Amino acid sequence: MSLYLTDLGHGIQIYQDTDGYGFTQDSVLLANLASMNGKDSVLDLGCGSGVLGFLALKKKYVKRVVGLDIQPDVIDMCQKSIALNHLEDRFELKCGDVKDYKTLLKHGEFSKVICNPPYFKQTAAIDERSTSRQESSATLDDFIKAAGFSLKYGGELWIVLKVDRLSSLFGALGANKLEPKLMWLIYPKPSLDVDTIIVKAKKGGKVGLETKSLYVMDDEGNYTEEFNQLYH
Repeated sequence: MSLYLTDLGHGIQIYQDTDGYGFTQDSVLLANLASMNGKDSVLDLGCGSGVLGFLALKKKYVKRVVGLDIQPDVIDMCQKSIALNHLEDRFELKCGDVKDYKTLLKHGEFSKVICNPPYFKQTAAIDERSTSRQESSATLDDFIKAAGFSLKYGGELWIVLKVDRLSSLFGALGANKLEPKLMWLIYPKPSLDVDTIIVKAKKGGKVGLETKSLYVMDDEGNYTEEFNQLYH
């Protein structure tokens, strides 16, 4: 593993693996759109390099973050980033399979769960890079089960996915008493279809879904003002 540093702003630097799968703008958008504050204890399922957790701590000022990931090397890398940013007292890591959530996590421990899970079903041999993109051991259903178990009543799951997984997501949410309350539709450009969704689901919430739209670029290829405000 060959490491390099990435500056996230807000006084945060994190390590990434030259040969591994780097975080994408989807994680940054999720961290910025998710409603979190200083009262929240946050679980990051499939935390990877920890970008969601670091932004939650440094930009949203949450009380604490627990990150769970199945890859020991990635957990070790994230632990180095935690030490680099002096967050050992507020950012805890657990190495394990999301499917083992009942032994790794406590029931109803968190007020918020944030999650950028593998987007695609497994289609190839699994290595570190593909583990971050393809379902290997745990499926989308497993991530949602873990979120439902870990959230306190009234807590919120914030998750980012490709739009073609929407029906699977809503089915899993309903099976775990997580009611979708807000959905951001992320358009690459006004002339292109929705590519990505960010969904807020509330444990024990009432029926009622609000939708909002975000355009990453205009049709000339310039980042929109709204995107720049969120991303930076």
